[in-house]
Amino acid sequence: MTWRQFQHYLKGKVFLIGLTFTDQEGKVIERYQTHGTVKRLTNDGIFKIRRDDHSIFQIPYEKETIHLAKDGKYREKSTGEIVEDPDFIMTWEIVTDRADELEHVKRFGYIPSAG
Repeated sequence: MTWRQFQHYLKGKVFLIGLTFTDQEGKVIERYQTHGTVKRLTNDGIFKIRRDDHSIFQIPYEKETIHLAKDGKYREKSTGEIVEDPDFIMTWEIVTDRADELEHVKRFGYIPSAG
């Protein structure tokens, strides 16, 4: 499958995304979940995921973070919202000591900095 075919395949797929925020020592600060439908996967590997409130959540394509979801109902722990039969589950661990960064990631998404 070419990259273009892969991009087309993922368009419209539903992702349940779990983010675990930790401090520099690995202590969990917060766990956050969100979900949405892939609007597109850019040529440079960034998912643009449209959430139910029509906001766009960005997160990179990283093969190791993505797993097929089993059929069923998934409850987001923070909101209680039910996500039924998502196509994929994506999980990330994000190291941060800054509350403002944590809130920014929850609102707009996570793009790791180089280095």
